[in-house]
Amino acid sequence: MIDTIKSLGRPPFANYDLVVYFGGGLFALPFLYRYFIHPLGIPMPSFLLDAAPQVTLEIVRALAILMAVYVLGHLIAYLASQLIEKAVDRFLGKMSTAIIISMKSSRAERDEELRKMFFARAKRIKKENAVFPSFVRAAFHLPCAFHYAIVYWAGLFGYLDTRIPPKAFELVKSKYEKFVVPDDTIRTDTKWYKSLEYYVINNVPDAVPRMYNYLVMAGLFRSLSFIFLTSSWFVLIYILVYQKWGTWPLGLTERGTGEGAGLFEWLSLTSLSVFSLVSYLKFQRRYTEEAIMALAFYEAQ
Repeated sequence: MIDTIKSLGRPPFANYDLVVYFGGGLFALPFLYRYFIHPLGIPMPSFLLDAAPQVTLEIVRALAILMAVYVLGHLIAYLASQLIEKAVDRFLGKMSTAIIISMKSSRAERDEELRKMFFARAKRIKKENAVFPSFVRAAFHLPCAFHYAIVYWAGLFGYLDTRIPPKAFELVKSKYEKFVVPDDTIRTDTKWYKSLEYYVINNVPDAVPRMYNYLVMAGLFRSLSFIFLTSSWFVLIYILVYQKWGTWPLGLTERGTGEGAGLFEWLSLTSLSVFSLVSYLKFQRRYTEEAIMALAFYEAQ
């Protein structure tokens, strides 16, 4: 009865709604205005009501803005899942697979395995009938191609390095085969993590809050990466417009125009997008690690 009463007092929105959806939508507003509404001259809604007192008008305006921000956050999160998260899954693989690879004895071996996995997954695109969605996702990331090339050739994959001790991972393997999915095993070519995650959520409740915190942070940075990358596309379009017609739609003043107009802004946005993407991968890795470590030290009754 006490638990039932407590549950009635819980807020209708979870942390994920507030941070990822509402926070992401709120963060996107200045970018939406600078790169879309202001350059294209789109009028703002007026919220005018006939014979309505000022208080009513302000309440309606505030509620409309809050709802619009929340819906915008949902839209951004969905598009980010399709264009950021699934692009990572397609070309880099699942985080659970990357964790196994990062346990290689040396950094050079880890980098080599990750590069091999990238090409192997790219070659499977046609076989898996995923040419069009893979092309769209790869094209969306084109503004960051220079940054990705640096990460790839320099082997800057430290954000994938796991903190799981090898002996603890051996414990996970044995407990997975014993308690989670009998007669199955953990390998890079098997879909094992989802079963492990479900088992931990239902049997190790102490680990769930920490996992949830990492999930919220990963969702937030995934949305931020999408916002920055989308904004960089608008800057590229406006650079082409400037080169063709000599007008700079983003300039509130004449400063910053001329040869090279917008290049610094584009470079800043793409760098922030890559930084947010790396942060998303880091928190996604920690979320996965938390579930794995929870199973490692879980004592089944």
